[in-house]
Amino acid sequence: MKQIFQILKKIIIIVSAILIYGCAVNPVTGSHEIVLMSVEGEKQLGEENARQVAEQMGLFDDPELVSYIQSIGQRLAEKSPYQDVNYQFQIVDLEEPNAFALPGGYVYVSRGLLVLLNSEDELAGVIGHEIGHVAARHSVQRLTRAAPIGLVTGITSAAVGIVSPFLAHTVSGTGSLLNSTILAPYSRTQENDADAIGQLLAIKSGWTPEGITTFLNTLDRETERKGQEGDQFSFFATHPSTPKRVKATEVRAVELNAEKKFQQKRYLIAKNHKAFLNKFNGLIVGSDARQGVIVEQDFLHPTMNIGLTFPGDWKISNQPQYVSAVNKQKDGLLILELQGEGNDPVKAAHDFLNKAKIANQSVSKLSIGGFSASQVTINKSRQEAIITWVAFQKQMFRLTSINKNLAATNRRDIKKSIATFHQLRSKEKMKIKQQRLRIISARSGESISALLKRVGSEWDKESCAIANNLQADVSLKKGQLIKVVISEPFKYGSTEITR
Repeated sequence: MKQIFQILKKIIIIVSAILIYGCAVNPVTGSHEIVLMSVEGEKQLGEENARQVAEQMGLFDDPELVSYIQSIGQRLAEKSPYQDVNYQFQIVDLEEPNAFALPGGYVYVSRGLLVLLNSEDELAGVIGHEIGHVAARHSVQRLTRAAPIGLVTGITSAAVGIVSPFLAHTVSGTGSLLNSTILAPYSRTQENDADAIGQLLAIKSGWTPEGITTFLNTLDRETERKGQEGDQFSFFATHPSTPKRVKATEVRAVELNAEKKFQQKRYLIAKNHKAFLNKFNGLIVGSDARQGVIVEQDFLHPTMNIGLTFPGDWKISNQPQYVSAVNKQKDGLLILELQGEGNDPVKAAHDFLNKAKIANQSVSKLSIGGFSASQVTINKSRQEAIITWVAFQKQMFRLTSINKNLAATNRRDIKKSIATFHQLRSKEKMKIKQQRLRIISARSGESISALLKRVGSEWDKESCAIANNLQADVSLKKGQLIKVVISEPFKYGSTEITR
């Protein structure tokens, strides 16, 4: 009886939290809404998710460019109707064009989005839009609705399981918070609200309100070209767009420009179009070679100075924390990751076994690529795991394989691939290229195709036209500045951004 009483008491805490936090008034709409979170809770949740973004997605390390983004963001944030949070702005290291916001005022734009911008007004429109989501507490609503109650209240599933199995399931929750909520789409109403807030912030801060309209049209063309509507990392996957929404931003811009109180002088940080484009000259486009590149089935990492060849028909995925490959049948997996500092692979293997509480398991000592290594083979539940540690240049690398089909050739392919771990060779280093955005001055009457051929760009004319907000068959003017992508040799000896 006492246990039931304690459980019911905790459930009352949950209901009380809903009643207390649910009485919050939205700072933008002025309406009451159920948001199971205080401002302090919002800040804490934002901080936790910001840490996940940094760890799982990675932040783009370019102090000069980040400072520019922050300057625009802070000026817009000063006009925000929601001032209970400290707004922070970063560039997330994603090659896909996107932007998103977290509770607590964390706002991100991807470096892939920067490639498509053609004015500071567009950039201000995008950042203002994300501030709008924060100000209207859309990100709080989305995260609290998707997050388990336990994450918000601290109540565990064990505390309520006896009374209600369904509530226990709700408290515990499942899945990755980062993937399921940060990249979840907003509603059309929320998007329209964020557009309106962002456009108002833009014109109040010295930018034109039609910037977001221009960018949405550019992004719509790019999305259609790539056919990436289903890509979870694309802007429109998280920010649904419709012709009606775009038209609404266009009409709103006309109305805002017509209001006398907003008819003030524009104040640009980048004083002209050339200065704006030069902010992005040298920007990394596509995958960041500093994080490793994939050349056919070879994974080459220039900053770690290592290489590995994956099996011929396996699909490779390069992530910030690891590189992995899976076979077509999806019953074979191989992962390469940097475990940390170390020079004793046998000790690393034993430390792993002890931590995993795996007893009576032998550790093999071997040499891979001329470097000290160790290996453990674990068979459990009709699956085989081969875990290998390789010591290289005072760093410990770990290769983990999972084989779910012992009758197939997976074991042979896995062991053969593990044996290819090596220090980068001179010929391999020459293969590593980095795509960068460059600003080119056009010749009179030159076509986009002719310009691309002249500078040796790998971009097709449609991609170039979209990125420059032009039509593909346009005749360029003398001195017209055009963004192009050029593959350049990777510069060794520095991990810093090279402009």
